[in-house]
Amino acid sequence: MEFLLDDEIDIDLDSLAPTDAGPAPAAAEAARADGDVAAKSPPENPVAEDAWFEAASAFGSLWLCVQTGAPALHAAAAAVVLQQAGPMLDALDDWSVLELDWRWTPVPQAADAGSHVVVRWPDDDAAPVAAHLVLPWTLVRQLQPPTGTLADSVRWEPAQATVVVARLTLGGDELDTLEPGGAVVLPDSMRSDWRGVLRARGEPLDAGAPLALTPPHAPQVVPRDQAVCSLAPEAGAVICEVRLDSTPMVAVDRLAGWAPGDIGDLGIRASLWRCDGTPRRCAGGVLLRWGDGWALGLDTV
Repeated sequence: MEFLLDDEIDIDLDSLAPTDAGPAPAAAEAARADGDVAAKSPPENPVAEDAWFEAASAFGSLWLCVQTGAPALHAAAAAVVLQQAGPMLDALDDWSVLELDWRWTPVPQAADAGSHVVVRWPDDDAAPVAAHLVLPWTLVRQLQPPTGTLADSVRWEPAQATVVVARLTLGGDELDTLEPGGAVVLPDSMRSDWRGVLRARGEPLDAGAPLALTPPHAPQVVPRDQAVCSLAPEAGAVICEVRLDSTPMVAVDRLAGWAPGDIGDLGIRASLWRCDGTPRRCAGGVLLRWGDGWALGLDTV
């Protein structure tokens, strides 16, 4: 069954209605067998003033939340709610070149707050109808800066960022000998094109926008074609990162690498992180000059 809402948005109610989470009673099974769309139950735990929708993509799930003022109790009502965000969804289709199939869904729990970008529409807190998109960074980083509606009529929320000033490989014996008063030299800091990485919390280690690190505590976002190369660890070695302790909120145009420029002076406190498995902090200290480069002077292990 299709529900035609306007000239551009054609919604399949059967696909929009949520899939029941487990064995359904016989009556509900019979209703589905008869094609009774209205008998389909709403998502579990509906939120009174929000309706959530999910669309799958090769880059991960996208979510849309629309303020409704009342719960959507059946698929037809959800379709009407979805139509309210039509201008933003049309702009998203044009920008991403994805064919997205939006499905009415419970409030999502899977999205990590740092691994996704939040886009609010319209850019007016007093608007009678408001919606927001939750987009995976893996998608955003594949695209050029948005134009049209996605540039002029929405608010891209800043995101908490991690600043990586060095990636290096250390042997297990080297990690065992770390101690306060010692130092970890940063070999790449002796290069004229020293590069770091700016990434959102929750992004994978191989993602992020490239940074120029002169000096490292006041990094500058540079064009995406100046990214650093990936590390290939030797046998018995561990990939480690030196990260600034400051985790600033950074505008999306900087964090996505769309707009090169500075992100402020973030201080010289930094930490050494092991990145074999789940990253974990193993030492901390301050960045200090070391000959023609820099080192992390340790004060905690």
